[in-house]
Amino acid sequence: MLDFKYTFFLFPFPRKGAGGWTPLVSNKYQWLQIDLGERMKVTAVATQGGYGSSDWVTSYLLMFSDSGRNWKQYRREESFWGFPGNTNSDSVVHYRLQPPLEARFLRFLPLAWNSKGRIGMRIEVYGCAYRSEMVNFDGKSFLLYTINQKSISSMKEIITLKFKTRQSDGILLHREGQNGKHITLELVKGKLILFFNSGGANLPSLDAQVTLTLGSLLDDQHWHSVLIEVLNTHISFTVDKHTHRFQAEGEASLLDFDYKISFGGIPGLGKSVVFPHKSFNGCFENLFYNGVDIIDLSKKHKPEILIMGNVSFSCSHPQTVPVTFLSSRSYLALPHPTGENSIAVTFQFRTWNRAGLLLKSQFLHWSGALVLVLSDGKLKLSLCPPGQPVRAVIAGDGLNDGQWHSVSLSANGNHLSLKVDNDVSSAAHSQRGQIHSANTYYFGGYPDNSSGSQCENPLGGFQGCLKLISIGSTVVDPISIQQGALGNFSDLQIDSCGITDRCLPSYCEHGGECSQSWDTFSCDCTHTGYVGATCHSSLYERSCEAYKHRGNSSGFYFIDSDGSGPLGPALVYCNMT
Repeated sequence: MLDFKYTFFLFPFPRKGAGGWTPLVSNKYQWLQIDLGERMKVTAVATQGGYGSSDWVTSYLLMFSDSGRNWKQYRREESFWGFPGNTNSDSVVHYRLQPPLEARFLRFLPLAWNSKGRIGMRIEVYGCAYRSEMVNFDGKSFLLYTINQKSISSMKEIITLKFKTRQSDGILLHREGQNGKHITLELVKGKLILFFNSGGANLPSLDAQVTLTLGSLLDDQHWHSVLIEVLNTHISFTVDKHTHRFQAEGEASLLDFDYKISFGGIPGLGKSVVFPHKSFNGCFENLFYNGVDIIDLSKKHKPEILIMGNVSFSCSHPQTVPVTFLSSRSYLALPHPTGENSIAVTFQFRTWNRAGLLLKSQFLHWSGALVLVLSDGKLKLSLCPPGQPVRAVIAGDGLNDGQWHSVSLSANGNHLSLKVDNDVSSAAHSQRGQIHSANTYYFGGYPDNSSGSQCENPLGGFQGCLKLISIGSTVVDPISIQQGALGNFSDLQIDSCGITDRCLPSYCEHGGECSQSWDTFSCDCTHTGYVGATCHSSLYERSCEAYKHRGNSSGFYFIDSDGSGPLGPALVYCNMT
């Protein structure tokens, strides 16, 4: 049963059902934004073209947000592309969203439109009210729930919650038991890891834990759902739409666990968890343990809940505004701040690509240039003084891992420095000649590749996301860029980080290792016994008879009886007599 249906007819005509949205300029930087007034569950969308016109959209992206900032693309069934639109102005194209999304704000971004007309859309949005309980953790707080011993079951444990955060690490829940038993859910580098020890051994290290890993890029400040089901040693673990199931070794009963479970952190040091951990910094929503509403109990200060630290029951974190560099032709040009007499730039970036131009700038008073590139997963800052050899500083490693990395570079007088992630991987270099200020800073690319500088960039443009850009003492506002009040740009998506994990789920079969760049993935089939783009085709024959027909003599051979099926190859002795 649908509780609401919003129909949007902008600029309505006098007759019933007329109207539509047609921007003054038809290009890929236009969008139609809808404010639903509060967070709603959206179950379907429908589009038409402009009434009685040749204006319609043939494909579009659907974006959503809770706050009107930091937008995320809704993806249809693992598709990386948008929604097919209309083929004329009158027909209705309807899509049911599976799964539904929850958001207050929606954006429709046209990707393509009728070549003989302009952008034109009429839109309907279908859905229902969405109610939730929220709790906010500040990275130092947690909830400790004492389970009612009379209601506890030795059969099954079910935990459900949603979370959102901009931190890549943190404990979501923890429960301990006898003989080293514990179950812990932790966010590690934007992935959720479920640690489970059934008590068969007192496992002393992180590497020895029985673990399940799901999800990726979960530090995107958007909601992600979690479902954990425990039946003795059988575990079912679901994050968003992906599920893993496994059975731990040993024997265990939920009655062997303590009657306390913590959310957002671990009280004290914990008896059985000795690896370093951080408390969670972010929000939970609709947290249930075996049907018990933990957040509601917390809000009512029920005795079963112990609140430790600064916990609030709303979710209002400051929103950063990321910028996506969509292609190797993307760039962002920003001016040097007035009155600044040195070069100092800070920003954060994330990407899967091993190489690309991050920053280039010509110096104001002499013909030298400063160039920062990502090369083989490392940052290389080159100073190109006129008539002198190019000098470079290298910092960081493995920076194409999809994680956010912070960068700080400065050039003042004859001093040049580069810092990555605030770690020891930094360096400084003295140069002859004074560096005072730059003309224009080009982030992610350069509009004129024939600049004539010694610092030519053979690596191409950057594809990925940037945020928190500062030049000197000036914090860059991407919304001002989007509105045309600051700098200029090409082929950017502002107020959204469009990075996706193409290895989740992995399409590599038979244990092939998935790796990716911004727009593709590949499978390493080494030592798997299979070949092909996704490690699908077996290297081995299905029977000894097949080897015999090839003229092979008796001996040991790998046999893959089901070819590309789930059974792996086995080493057997083939008697060819």
